[in-house]
Amino acid sequence: MSRIICSECRAALSVHAEACHECGYPVMARGQPALPTDKETDPAPLKEYKLMQLAGIGLSCAGFVAVLADSLVIAGVSVAIGVGTYMTGLLGAWWNSAE
Repeated sequence: MSRIICSECRAALSVHAEACHECGYPVMARGQPALPTDKETDPAPLKEYKLMQLAGIGLSCAGFVAVLADSLVIAGVSVAIGVGTYMTGLLGAWWNSAE
């Protein structure tokens, strides 16, 4: 199914839409997008990378708490995995960003 992008709010629209369902901005001409796209943009992958970043921060924080409990091995592993997860999320978001 072919999609167009609203030039006002960047929502994905059907090519048959007369106005944006999100902001109400009119499409220039029926079937003619105000802002044509070559591919559909899906923000879902970027959300996954943000969740990876949050998980990495959480694991790193758990590692720092483990230091306070004198569990140095668990702390080292947790911080290492947390930093790796966070960096993977950053790299994935950068790699898949459309801009």
